[in-house]
Amino acid sequence: MRNILVISNDIAKIAVKPSPHTFHPRHADEIQQAAAGKAEVIIASPTEAASHFADAEVIAAFPTRVPEIAIIPNAKWIHSFSAGVDKILTPRVVASAVLVSNSSGIHATPISEHIIGFMLMWTRRSAAALRNQQAHEWGKDESLDELREKNILIVGLGEIGMETARIAHAFGTRIKAVSRSPKNKQDFIERIGLQKDLGAMLPEADFVVITLPHTEETHHLFDAKKFALMKKEAVVINIGRGGIINEQDLVDALKNKTIAGALLDVFETEPLPSDSPLWDMEQVIITPHNSGLSQKYMDRAVTLFCKNLRAYLAGEKLPNEVDKKLGY
Repeated sequence: MRNILVISNDIAKIAVKPSPHTFHPRHADEIQQAAAGKAEVIIASPTEAASHFADAEVIAAFPTRVPEIAIIPNAKWIHSFSAGVDKILTPRVVASAVLVSNSSGIHATPISEHIIGFMLMWTRRSAAALRNQQAHEWGKDESLDELREKNILIVGLGEIGMETARIAHAFGTRIKAVSRSPKNKQDFIERIGLQKDLGAMLPEADFVVITLPHTEETHHLFDAKKFALMKKEAVVINIGRGGIINEQDLVDALKNKTIAGALLDVFETEPLPSDSPLWDMEQVIITPHNSGLSQKYMDRAVTLFCKNLRAYLAGEKLPNEVDKKLGY
C-alpha cells in the first residue's frame, strides 16, 4: 500500500510545549479520513521519521524536517506545512519528477492582521508609548497620526496581499499593488501595476508592504536604489522573506533618513544577530518571524493538506502545487 509519512510535532511523543505548530490526534484522524483507505498514513515524530523514509511515497512536514531527496527514493510528492519552500527546492528536487506543494493560503488572516497591527503601531506611536511606560514617563506624543487616506503599496498580491488590501481599505486607505498579473483586481484596489512599474509606484506610497516569496527574481529586490525612490516619510513592512531586502542598504537608508521606518518580521539571517543595528533603531519595529502564527495554524494546514491529498489520490492536479522553477 502507498505510504504517506507525516512528520509531526506530536506532543504526546516528543513532549514539546503546545504551540501553533502542534500536531494533535484530531489532525491524524482528518488525514486518515482523507486517505479513505487508499494509502497508509504514518504519523511520526522527527526522531521516528527516518525509519520510514525509504518507503514513503508522500512526505508532509515543515521544510526544516523534509529529508534530502537522496534518502527518500520512493517519494513522488513533498508537501510543506509552510508557505515557503525555498529550503525544499534544492537543485536535485527541482530537477526531479517529485511534486512539491505548499500551504499557501492558510496565513492570510493572521499575517494580514499582523500587517495592520504594524501600521497602527506606527501611526499611533505605540512603541514609543511602551518605552515611556517602561520608563514611568507620561510623555504625551503630539505626533500621532491615522491610517485614513494613507497610500499603501502592496508588493505581491497573493492571498495575504489581497486580504491585507481588503482590511486596510476598511480604514479608509488608498490601495495600490504590484503583481505578476492584473487579473485579480478588486474594487478596493485602485490600481495594479506589474513588477516593471514598481519604481514608478514607490514614490507615492506611505507604506510599502512586501508579501512576496523569496526567489532568484526577488532576491534583494529592495535595495538602495528602491529606497531612494521612496518618500522620506515612507515606511517599509516586510513579512515575505528577509532576502527580499538588502539589509545593509536598509540600515543605511534608515540612518540617512532616506525613509522614515521599517516594520520587520523577517530578516536575511534568523534569528536576527544580537549585533544587528536594527535592534536599537527607534524607527524600527521587530517581530521574530511570527506573523503567520495563530492557534488555528495547524487546523488550517492539515485541512489544506487533506484537500491536496484527495486530489493526489484521485490522480488530479494538486491545488497547491508549486512551480519548482518559479519557486512558488
